[in-house]
Amino acid sequence: INRFDYDGDYGTVLNRFLIQAAIGYPITVHGTDGQTRAFIHIQDSVRCIELAIKDAPRSGERVKIFNQMT
Repeated sequence: INRFDYDGDYGTVLNRFLIQAAIGYPITVHGTDGQTRAFIHIQDSVRCIELAIKDAPRSGERVKIFNQMT
């Protein structure tokens, strides 16, 4: 099971753009060009993936959502 969150609370602009492109919807850009985003070093990102793999849900368990920035 997988999902793309594209709402303001849990989603990312990349997920929203992918969903919009997949359904043929015009890609929407919001804001005033003053937004910033968090960046994560690739080594930290790989470590997060490693931790997620080590704590993967067992068969029948609910999907676990990981947010590397929080």
